[in-house]
Amino acid sequence: MESPAEHPAYSSLNVVPLSFPTKPASTSKLPDLMSGLKKAATARTKLYSKKIGILLRWDNDESGIEDDLVKMESTLDHLGVECVTFVIPSSERLLGWSLKDKLFELLGPYVNSSSPSLFVFYYAGQASLRGRDLCFTSGSRSLPWSNIRLILEIAGGVDSLVILDCCYAGYAGPENHTGNDKNIHIMAAVAAHEITPNHSTQPSFTKRLLQAAQKFEDHASFTTAEWYQQVQLEKPTDAPYATFETYNGTGTISLMFSDASPYRISRGLPGWFEKQVLVKLTLEGQRDIVEGFSKAIRRLPPNMQVEIRDAFETDAFVFFILRMSWEGWVLWTSVVHLDFLGVTLSPLLLISNGPSDMAPWLFPNSFGLGHSRLLV
Repeated sequence: MESPAEHPAYSSLNVVPLSFPTKPASTSKLPDLMSGLKKAATARTKLYSKKIGILLRWDNDESGIEDDLVKMESTLDHLGVECVTFVIPSSERLLGWSLKDKLFELLGPYVNSSSPSLFVFYYAGQASLRGRDLCFTSGSRSLPWSNIRLILEIAGGVDSLVILDCCYAGYAGPENHTGNDKNIHIMAAVAAHEITPNHSTQPSFTKRLLQAAQKFEDHASFTTAEWYQQVQLEKPTDAPYATFETYNGTGTISLMFSDASPYRISRGLPGWFEKQVLVKLTLEGQRDIVEGFSKAIRRLPPNMQVEIRDAFETDAFVFFILRMSWEGWVLWTSVVHLDFLGVTLSPLLLISNGPSDMAPWLFPNSFGLGHSRLLV
């Protein structure tokens, strides 16, 4: 794998890049937003009748990922996922042809089945960009991710969880949803324009994922959104932020350890002093929508609740500065575009004990924080 120290993007590894997330800026109407959030909040978790997966690497990979693949396969096995390891032959004349056959072989029996199935796709290795397409690479050979993604998209009735531990992994999500109701979630090691750090100085994304998964061993089940949140909360200081893309469906993908307790142990909401995501949401309308938005979000379940930090009116829009958990980020971005502003790593730095001239409904006390404390 390319040495980060020699790469021009290395200096940005410890910050969230401007390209995060990759979706274009957009605005929303309040009724459409709340309808989408309600759908996401009430989406029922599927009980998958079959869980299968593929672990992908190159035959000549020398980055030392074998241990990661073995441990990933072991963890997925405990999650009830039947996995096969596929080694990409770098000398194949029609590169990717044998992989295509293997994917059709694995997915074929479950396409359009009356019982839902889950497919886990995992790749670890080198990657590059060809135009706007992410490619898995080995030397001069490259395998476009878009060819693989298309197969997952047309596999009706099969949800997919994609895990990519490679440079530029954030490019894996398409610009637009494909429009059907199957779920495809992508957990990517880095954002679209970042490279993965040297594994001799930083734990790999795979190791971070597996460490986070251990936190759920005594849970009856956990969602991909919860898994991603745990990865972000445990992120080493100098490690890049992982990304999560939901580009199909608004439902959840749940996993469970085969020997888990039948009763879920609730973790509750993360404390407000833990890492939180700061975002900007832009809604069409004028100031009269602010109160309606504030009241509407109070009815959301705990894992989707947000804290309104501020709101501003422009000529045709109102934009809100919101703070939310990483799990909330995943669930909200499956419905609406959010401009990513940053990650808060500390308690409030400026606290006002004096009277506030802001409307009390702007910062609802249901979050346990009075509005007079929310000045920064």
